[in-house]
Amino acid sequence: MTMRIRASIATIAVVALVAAAGTRTPSAAEDKTLTIGVLGPLSGGAASYGVELVRGAEMKADEINKAGGLKVGGDVYKIKLVSYDHKALAADAATAANKLVFQDKVKYIIGNAVGATCNAVQTVTEPEKVLFSFVCWGTSNLGPDKPYSFRAMLSQWEVAEPFYRWVKEKHPQVKRVAAISPNDTSGKDTNTAVVKALKGLGFEVVADEYYERGTKDFYPILTKLLASKPDMLDVAAAPAGEGGLILKQARELGFKGAKGWTAGTNPFTIIGVAGKEAAEGVWSPTNINVKSDFVSATVRRFGEEYEKRYKEVPGVIAVANYAAFDVITKAMQDARSLETDKVLTALTQKPFDTVWGKLVLGGKDTYGIDRQFLYPIVISEIRDGKVVDIAQVLPAALKK
Repeated sequence: MTMRIRASIATIAVVALVAAAGTRTPSAAEDKTLTIGVLGPLSGGAASYGVELVRGAEMKADEINKAGGLKVGGDVYKIKLVSYDHKALAADAATAANKLVFQDKVKYIIGNAVGATCNAVQTVTEPEKVLFSFVCWGTSNLGPDKPYSFRAMLSQWEVAEPFYRWVKEKHPQVKRVAAISPNDTSGKDTNTAVVKALKGLGFEVVADEYYERGTKDFYPILTKLLASKPDMLDVAAAPAGEGGLILKQARELGFKGAKGWTAGTNPFTIIGVAGKEAAEGVWSPTNINVKSDFVSATVRRFGEEYEKRYKEVPGVIAVANYAAFDVITKAMQDARSLETDKVLTALTQKPFDTVWGKLVLGGKDTYGIDRQFLYPIVISEIRDGKVVDIAQVLPAALKK
């Protein structure tokens, strides 16, 4: 999920019209316009998330328009994107959602990032029956009380069990695992997911620890944790900087076991902070290399087109939002309607062929409703300061 922000980010339009191009079957005068919203931070420290969301949507919208538009029932629609920068602030996200729904009259918002902003947007979208897909993590964003909301990217709840199933199969010497995360909602949510997966697979959880964000000295908590003699240390929800410090200090205290990062999002930062030796061998199920042999050929092609267009290699968020746009527009065609209730029904009826490969909606056991996109998971390992994909594993729903 490594994302690099170019200096040209500021040039991304806050309101973007994806123009139609190429040969069109109907005349332009016969086409209608379907306006779709995209939200995200386009400025500030989290800008890379929003930039990838917009770019993923742009690429799919361009494809549709160049192919002659979106054919739904007897009508053809040109896709128009409208995007707003909420700066990763919940209040700004609510304001932007209100603009999209009541000013721009959108019934579909495909893309948003940063947890608290999703909750804010949902206060607008759910009462208005606006379909809303996002990449925010956390259990509070999905549920029976939010039927119009979908998560387009795998979260800790989706990756923990397949990841540790792979660890058990490929590294049977790992039997005792310690997990450590920040002492906040996201940290507790991640450790809870990790511990549940571990216990369900028969591992012994020897430590379930939390620390305060901003901690620099992890020696006291690590001394206690390592006394439990874990075979594997999972820095779970630790951000890259703190996760790197944990690995560095654990190595200094003599830890030589396996290392995992269930919710890791920036391996190159963790390498820089921990050092090559301490980061060596870290496994993660949440990073992606679009040039890897372990991703689908369609992901590799997407990566090539993205890099050609934007002069950067995409991260997982760009792929996820491209896939979400694809799935939702295919559901519109299946429903032969733009009415969100009909599209909602079509979304939940069958698997979809996507850039990821086969994708299904699941998550009922975790969230009480099937609103989580499930697709193949790629496990990476840090080797000699580089991130190398080493395996692909499937969520249980894709094995049926």
